[in-house]
Amino acid sequence: MNLVDATALITGGSSGIGLAIAKSLVQAGSKVAITGRDRGRLDEAARAIGAHAIKADVSNEEDVKRTYRELFHPKD
Repeated sequence: MNLVDATALITGGSSGIGLAIAKSLVQAGSKVAITGRDRGRLDEAARAIGAHAIKADVSNEEDVKRTYRELFHPKD
């Protein structure tokens, strides 16, 4: 499967399985954004793998809306 220039959003991407998936997608050439609730861990993970960090809690509707806007409409 060709994932070059694909866009991916990984929730819970600052650790564990989410981080491993995000890293694999970045290595495959995808543009990856990861979300997490802990800003420090999130930023560290994003820097380590070359992903875009979005601090968000997926149980919070406003965070989900903001994540969508930041991922798909970054200039709005």
